[in-house]
Amino acid sequence: MPFETKVESENLLKQFDDMQKRVLELDQKLPTVFLDWQRDDMHRKYPKVDEQNNLSVTTLVYPRSRRKRVSTGGKKGTGTTRKPARRVKGAARPILRPELVEQLFDRMAEMCRESIEWQ
Repeated sequence: MPFETKVESENLLKQFDDMQKRVLELDQKLPTVFLDWQRDDMHRKYPKVDEQNNLSVTTLVYPRSRRKRVSTGGKKGTGTTRKPARRVKGAARPILRPELVEQLFDRMAEMCRESIEWQ
């Protein structure tokens, strides 16, 4: 039982060209999506992104606030109002909550889906 396939090459090539253009624009879109995630999901007041190459961005996530502790103002040299935290070596607690990591993955997957989708 023979079968026949017909491919309209001009339309197919145009779709591939459009898709290639959208994929090449990802390097401009990636920092924007990453900054939106920091601003909206992490609630960062001053989001920051360091671009390493075309499709790679990084940011620093600190386990605690970077603000300095306020001294009690009472005795000199006593330090802060908080007790010093007991350091646990090798703590398995993640710095980012799993929900935030999942939200970042969802944002990146949506960005890729928009770029690679057939139109």
